Amino acid sequence: MVSVRRVPVSRRELAGAVTVLACGVVSVGSASGTAATAVVAALVLAGELGMVLRRRVLPASAAVVPVAVAIGTGLVITVIAPQGLGLVPVLAGASVLPLHVPAGPVRNASIAVVAVAFGVTITVVSGDYSGLLAGTGAWFIADRTVEHEAVQVQRDRAVALLAEVEASRHALREAAAAEERNRIAGEMHDVLAHSLAGLSVQLQAIRAVAAREGAPPALTGPIDRAARLARDGVQEARAAVGALRASTPYDVDALRALVHAFPGDARLEVTGRPAPLGPEAAHAVYRAVQEAMTNAARYATGSAIEVRVAWDEQELRVGVRDNGLPAGGSPSGVEGGGTGLRSMAERIEAVRGELTAGPEPGGPGWRIELRVPVARRGAAGTTFPAGELERPERAGGKAEG
Repeated sequence: MVSVRRVPVSRRELAGAVTVLACGVVSVGSASGTAATAVVAALVLAGELGMVLRRRVLPASAAVVPVAVAIGTGLVITVIAPQGLGLVPVLAGASVLPLHVPAGPVRNASIAVVAVAFGVTITVVSGDYSGLLAGTGAWFIADRTVEHEAVQVQRDRAVALLAEVEASRHALREAAAAEERNRIAGEMHDVLAHSLAGLSVQLQAIRAVAAREGAPPALTGPIDRAARLARDGVQEARAAVGALRASTPYDVDALRALVHAFPGDARLEVTGRPAPLGPEAAHAVYRAVQEAMTNAARYATGSAIEVRVAWDEQELRVGVRDNGLPAGGSPSGVEGGGTGLRSMAERIEAVRGELTAGPEPGGPGWRIELRVPVARRGAAGTTFPAGELERPERAGGKAEG
């Protein structure tokens, strides 16, 4: 059984389909006789159906069949209704044919066959051998598609590499910040905390001497207060050292900045009312989404990435999915460490969540879904995401065009 690809249709593709259909209507109107009109109408529908189905047939290699149907129907329409616009489906099919044929001799031969067939058809219709030159038009359009595909592949690969670089830079910045915090924490521990501890010991010794010598309360009282302040200072210094050495967790609201900063085409959708979520869980969710987006750029290079965040009373659900490699595309070539999914799962399981990953059901692409339980609203010791995520909205990525 052949499954159907759920591939989003771009505005350009929609405009192309409408244009081909409009040209088909003109061809139907230019046909002579009822039989010819019926045949042309059937061919127009077949060609239009072929151009639509080329993106919704799996495996992807089978998409060349509906494209060939569209080209063939255009050639026949041109012969039956010379005054029509049957050449438009031919040229439209030639423009997408290279996307569905592997590069090499087979692709070159396919383009040559379409160009020759188009030139011969125009020659037959016009009765002039100069019509053979029309075949160069089909060849030119297909060649431009090949060049555009090569540029697009390099662009997608550059975007994937940029995503890898940004992830590495992010990790380096965090490592540098952690190192600096540890250095400051060490200085505070070695200098400030030790000095305060020494001061506390000295004050306690002075208090003991004062008590032994029978010093009045006017003297021992300030000494006691100074010793208490020194002890409190030691505790506060230790707490500050611990806070400096702890990493700064990200919350779920930081996903918006993460998606906006992604160099490729990424979209964020948030639904539901945010619920209390602990800092460890929020940080784990952020890291999982970051890794999932980097993996998508690495292995589904050039694909749009969708990040969906859904809140409810019991749990937070987050899904990250791509649409698989675009037609004619190839992975970035950057190999991962092989531990990305395992690390994501361990992070989420550590906060009592679940993570699943696998192919997108009923279509191309890869999906990663995670579920993290939320606390009761108003529970102590929990943090709330910023109010910016309190209403559903979409945030588009930066890389368009």
